[in-house]
Amino acid sequence: MAYKVLSLKWRPQSFKDVVGQDHITQTLVNAFAQDRIAQGYIFTGPRGVGKTTTARILAMAMNAEGGPNSVFDSNSETSKEISEGRSMDVLEIDGASNRGIEEIRGLREQIKFSPMNCTYKVVIIDEVHMLTNQAFNALLRTLEEPPAHGKFIFATTDIHKVPATIISRCQRFDFNRISINVIAKRIAFIMKDEGIDCDSESMHLIAKKADGSMRDALSILDQSISYCGDNITYDELKKALGVIDQDLYFDFTRSVRSKDYSEMTILLSKFSKYGVPASEVLIGIQEHIRNLIYSGVDKGDALIEMNADQKKIYAEECANWERRDLFRINQVLIETSAVIRRSDDPYLLLEMTALKLLEMDQSVFIDQLLSNSGTTTTIDKVSSKQKNIKKEQEKKADLDKENKNNSDQVQNPVVSPAEGNRKVEIEPDIQVEGSSGEVGELNIESLNDKWEEVLEKINMARPSIGSIIEDFNPCAIEGNTVILESNISKGFNEKILERGIPVVEKELSVTIGTKVKVKVKNNSNSKQKTKSQKNEQSVSSPKDEKVLNKIVDLFDGEILH
Repeated sequence: MAYKVLSLKWRPQSFKDVVGQDHITQTLVNAFAQDRIAQGYIFTGPRGVGKTTTARILAMAMNAEGGPNSVFDSNSETSKEISEGRSMDVLEIDGASNRGIEEIRGLREQIKFSPMNCTYKVVIIDEVHMLTNQAFNALLRTLEEPPAHGKFIFATTDIHKVPATIISRCQRFDFNRISINVIAKRIAFIMKDEGIDCDSESMHLIAKKADGSMRDALSILDQSISYCGDNITYDELKKALGVIDQDLYFDFTRSVRSKDYSEMTILLSKFSKYGVPASEVLIGIQEHIRNLIYSGVDKGDALIEMNADQKKIYAEECANWERRDLFRINQVLIETSAVIRRSDDPYLLLEMTALKLLEMDQSVFIDQLLSNSGTTTTIDKVSSKQKNIKKEQEKKADLDKENKNNSDQVQNPVVSPAEGNRKVEIEPDIQVEGSSGEVGELNIESLNDKWEEVLEKINMARPSIGSIIEDFNPCAIEGNTVILESNISKGFNEKILERGIPVVEKELSVTIGTKVKVKVKNNSNSKQKTKSQKNEQSVSSPKDEKVLNKIVDLFDGEILH
């Protein structure tokens, strides 16, 4: 006798044999008990979850001896004919091979005739989404009002490709992926009956590899028996299925945490030696990160489908991680998984992603960053640009303080008493910081050489003034007054800059080492002002102008006309 694969040998022959789809089998059993059998059914769901098998069982129940019944003899001649696909009254066709309108017209003609040996003439169309639109349209009328002895059962993995007009004429049942525990329990039952020894870790690995499909699980079990014989062990099973060792995933996260390039390079080489596609390796890493996250959540280990020893290992590793860092790593992996299947070199993309993770710093709460109370090295790593800005700010604060002192001394002159008279002496002007104490010769050439440095300092102190003064250049020097002229013909730039002249004077004095005044050359022609502009200026009151200036200074803004 020819060998029969496990997926066919253990194919369910009754509703109670169908596992993982209780919400469907119970509904169908109740329908038979209440004599509420519909004219059409459509089963949808992923591969290998029991859609076609349930369709055959439903056809057997409809044609049970003594009338439709959910409890029937699966060993009867009628049930065997239906199960083996040789019944004259149960027509099972493949929608991918018989998708045209002519095949559907033939079905319509056949279903008109009464069944020969059964109660109902049943049409089962597998992969019904493969039918053409013309074929679906030809089926509509017969599906809605079939003969009393006619029933339709459709099965599909892509329900969105089936027209809504077809779905609305049927009772729809959505098959779910079968859980790992249910598959493992079914495998344990089958292996016990087959006389094969297998540990729980191996059964869990087979169920996990099946990805919710019972048919895939039985096919993998067949393959495992062929490799391992009557005694299946976890180590041998990993070799047979090409499964990456779980320890490598732990080594991956440890390398990321310790920023160890050497260890990561060796680890990536080990991944490539397995011969597993880079996308599958990435999925394994993502699942490993997921398990780490749930291990750190209260009662989160309930979502981790593994034994107690493995859960303990994950809990120990999770204690070394900040959860926010795990989320950031997972986000990088998600972004990579979206493009890795389309990449010209998937393994190169995987390697670069792994090295990128080594450069990620530890997460810090925003309140720690603002208060400088964080203990991580991230806060201590301030860029050179930020340090320079801080120095410039301190320098400007000292200069403002010194200028304020100078102003106070001018307003309150130093009085030295003398015999018979009171002599008032005013202290001479104090040189600005950076000055050598001597006022050197000021010329336009040397000023132009240092103008870029002046602009940079103004931009750091007052960005709004800096954005305006970039359009100005020194054009002349009158005594200790520098005349600025605009490169463009926008008169309002001069008006805005006039409010920032103190800032310009201060930065210019610090840079050249000589206290100077600044004056803006007005390029706009006041005679060209229209009457409406004059009226507008006359209407504005000093109070409004004061409020406007205060708002501009408060928000460091600009006035645009």
